[in-house]
Amino acid sequence: RIITLVSILGLAGALTAAWGAESVVDLITKGESAMAAAKSAKAELDTALDKNKGLAVEGKQIQAQQQQIQAAIAAYKQKVADVKTETANYQKNCSGKQLNQDEYKACKAQLATVNQDIADVNSMSPKLTQQQNAWQTRAVKYNQLVQTSPKEVRAADSKYRSAIASQYEWLDKARDRVAQPAFQPYAKKYGCPNVQKPPKNPD
Repeated sequence: RIITLVSILGLAGALTAAWGAESVVDLITKGESAMAAAKSAKAELDTALDKNKGLAVEGKQIQAQQQQIQAAIAAYKQKVADVKTETANYQKNCSGKQLNQDEYKACKAQLATVNQDIADVNSMSPKLTQQQNAWQTRAVKYNQLVQTSPKEVRAADSKYRSAIASQYEWLDKARDRVAQPAFQPYAKKYGCPNVQKPPKNPD
């Protein structure tokens, strides 16, 4: 009976050690997983926040670009009006009239100015159209991102909070398990602090 009792006690010790070792591995694995999930969630949140900040900067740039285009359009319209006035003046002063040599030279110079101004106006139009189209494309894309960005930030924040909560939950479980007798040999072996008697120095 004594031998049998010793054998039983030995077996119980072996089972306890095996349970302890398995629990330690499981504890460490889950802890690493929880920390990795928290780190990944934090990275996603930072990315979403950075994107949101970038959109705020881009919004100001788009507004500034819009003001520049509007100023260019106003200048173009004024140029068109000026050319119309110049053309009307040329027709009034030069068209269908008998001109002396000095008047002819003056009208010829005026015509050259009118033609050059017309060419300038015609060259401005496609450039303005291209700028407007590029701005419109950028503005549409920006508006779409502005609508989705807050949702992405909220989703990333929720995921991060959940990951942190899971990490805290793991820490609570780890504290409870480390306090159990089966873990004491491992705590002593690896120099883990006694969670039931925390050090006075928080460091």
